[in-house]
Amino acid sequence: MKTSDAFIVSAEKPLYGGDVLARRDDGKAVFIPYAVPGDKLLVQSFAEKKNYIRAEILEILTAGTGRIKPACQYFGKCGGCNWQQIEYSRQVEAKRRILEELFHHRFPETKHLAITMQPCPMYFGYRSRVRLRRHVGDKIAVGFFRAGSHIVEDIEYCPLLRPRLNEILPALRPISFHDEYNDIQEIDIACSEKDVVWSTAKGGGKPGKLLQRKVGEFTYNVVAGAFFQANDFMIDALVSHVMDCTPQNSGNAIDLFSGAGLFSLPLARRFSAVTAVEYSRMSHKLCEMNANAAGIKNIEAVCADVAGWLNLRKAPRFDCIVLDPPRTGADTGVMEQIDRLSPATIVYVSCNPQTLVRDLERLNIDCWRIVSVAGFDMFPQTHHFETVVHLHKWTQ
Repeated sequence: MKTSDAFIVSAEKPLYGGDVLARRDDGKAVFIPYAVPGDKLLVQSFAEKKNYIRAEILEILTAGTGRIKPACQYFGKCGGCNWQQIEYSRQVEAKRRILEELFHHRFPETKHLAITMQPCPMYFGYRSRVRLRRHVGDKIAVGFFRAGSHIVEDIEYCPLLRPRLNEILPALRPISFHDEYNDIQEIDIACSEKDVVWSTAKGGGKPGKLLQRKVGEFTYNVVAGAFFQANDFMIDALVSHVMDCTPQNSGNAIDLFSGAGLFSLPLARRFSAVTAVEYSRMSHKLCEMNANAAGIKNIEAVCADVAGWLNLRKAPRFDCIVLDPPRTGADTGVMEQIDRLSPATIVYVSCNPQTLVRDLERLNIDCWRIVSVAGFDMFPQTHHFETVVHLHKWTQ
């Protein structure tokens, strides 16, 4: 670094993506990883674009209020966390403000709503499912990608994981020497109160044995290789809120991107019929298994591409649609078909607020009103969070 090119800034506010915003003397935006609002920093630019600069910290001249010592020895190298330097209550408020500013800007009609962010009661040791990266070279590395790279940071302990998952980390290195694992670059591991299971996510590995997760009144069979919410301490609150957003009547509901049936099962208690649509065959089978184990007969589990399946629906016969798409969001066709089906209620669950608002803008805004926007901090120590948006059809 040529420190002669360095400059001093004051950090202002965290941004979605993990950086903190500052301004250079000429007013140009500066995005700084691992900063804290209120920091006075000596920084060095490593990428300058037309409208912004990305810079790294050379020296903390004055620490901002709420700056703390990170709990993890790998923080700053491992790309898994980016907010461990910020006191937890301030992380939660930062996420709430990010969500509020995004909705107030893109949907001005939400300015009268109280947009909330529910904190996690355990902001370490909360993850019961995780995808680890693996690299075989002179030394086998098992861990997470370093920030901004595809280099695997080898870890022996992660403070975000449940104790049982940290116990299994040492066992993942010896198994890697077997020939059948040589081409595996990702390993999914998950645990429940009683079991620990690991499985490969690439290389043709098996999904792993069944383990059970208790959420509300239901017990779900899950496997490490299939998606299921990873935060043991927030999942009940998330499901409960989603159900509170849905009417309780004798109509029909659709659960899109239904996974293992996390929302399908409680929806079946509120509606006369539920259609659960999921593209992953593994998750689809789990949804069927979970419904049968709960004695639920009014769920039709469909294994299909969501957009393609919606396109085949001939009449708007559904009263409620719940959707929980992946981080990339729902594609244009999905939102168009939801608009066409015109249910009375839409509940959109999202782990990416940017694709969330993009998708909501694809709806006919004259037909829908946003009833509530609620955030859930499912991912403490990172910039990520879950959002639930409740929409209701305008009545003439």
